[in-house]
Amino acid sequence: MYTLKDRNGEEVLYFAPEEVNEQIKSLKKGDRFEITKYAEQKGTKIVTRYDIKVERKNLESPANELNKSNGGDYFYDLMLASCRDAVKIQNELGGLMDAKSLAVTLFIARSKINGNSLQ
Repeated sequence: MYTLKDRNGEEVLYFAPEEVNEQIKSLKKGDRFEITKYAEQKGTKIVTRYDIKVERKNLESPANELNKSNGGDYFYDLMLASCRDAVKIQNELGGLMDAKSLAVTLFIARSKINGNSLQ
């Protein structure tokens, strides 16, 4: 359960589904984000998915943002960001991709791209 402010500035209680909770549980108080719920009919079933957009300021790339953080473990933060993004991708594709494989792929690519800027 979360207490959120809606677009009108009124506080509302929000009971997040598991897939939404996975994406927003790491946010801090005051972080701004937008949740969009999509419903799509596939055959006789209605499939819902959620799109979470976190407001980020002056972000070049997730790895660059993490590299500028306050002295934390760069690779831990990079893996955490990769896992979050993997869950978003998995949800957007309706569960067709394995989040674990996506996270590892994102982590490897991001660490190679930004590996030279670690020192």
